[in-house]
Amino acid sequence: MFRLVVQTGSLSTAGRQMGLSPAAMSGRLKAMEEFYGLRLLKRNTRSLSPTAEGQLLFENALKILEDVDALDNIIKNGHSDLLGTIGLTCPTDLGRQWVSQLVDAFLRDNPHVSVRLFFTDRILDFVESGSDIAIRFGDLPDSSLIARSLGVDRPMICCAPEYLHRYGAPLTPEDLHQHNCLVQLRADFALDRWKFIKDGVSTTIQVKGNRLANDGFTLRQWAIQGLGIIWKSVWEVADDIQAKRLIPLLEDYQCPTAGFHLLTEGGKKLPQRVKSFVEFAVQYFKHLDMPARHVLALNQAAQPAGRPEPA
Repeated sequence: MFRLVVQTGSLSTAGRQMGLSPAAMSGRLKAMEEFYGLRLLKRNTRSLSPTAEGQLLFENALKILEDVDALDNIIKNGHSDLLGTIGLTCPTDLGRQWVSQLVDAFLRDNPHVSVRLFFTDRILDFVESGSDIAIRFGDLPDSSLIARSLGVDRPMICCAPEYLHRYGAPLTPEDLHQHNCLVQLRADFALDRWKFIKDGVSTTIQVKGNRLANDGFTLRQWAIQGLGIIWKSVWEVADDIQAKRLIPLLEDYQCPTAGFHLLTEGGKKLPQRVKSFVEFAVQYFKHLDMPARHVLALNQAAQPAGRPEPA
């Protein structure tokens, strides 16, 4: 119970997963705090978070519960396969296209493991999302996290053939001011400043358009429908470009490369199932790197001689 409360940050949410009422959950938590003689959770108007003692209990509870599950499995089934639940969060569009297939492949090999997959384009902390693993694009937000590289990402500017036919192609980044750009929302601000590099000179353009969304999948679908120009990870548009659903734009310009990482919490021992998933995911994306590399190679072939190589 305590593990679920900390992972979800909510007595009611944890109670729904356990089939217990809020009153029953509150009673059990009160009994635990009376047993230990101290507070285990800090409460505010929005969520719960562990005290220092509660965090110690939570971290050790994870190990205890994993050992109990492993022992139960050995006794009942005569083997010690991986088992338990893995919490995983990743960007929406990447998750639907690639990570859901990664999970399918891992579970085929590890049938006693469950995966709780949470798609969001927000950057969540591990306690907030109840996750063991996060897959993210971009710079690492927290140096306390342990990162494993899954490859290199580069944004691309794309639109559908229908949009290109109706409105023409921008020839310079400044031309984007005359186009309808589909803008990603993150938290309470818009990612509407698109950066381009040519011959070592950097240009940042503030774009605008009539469609903004905090969901990358929705933005990509709008672009495929011919409703505007999109700034997207090469991973997320590789298939669309190869299938001619989207057309790369401004190919004489580079967009800055970014990291593509699998993150786990530092400073704690990871369960074996999480370690195994991390290694599986690294190898999985290593083999999947072909679509992204193919699109980047096509983009590079279209560039004039002397342009810097992609990182």
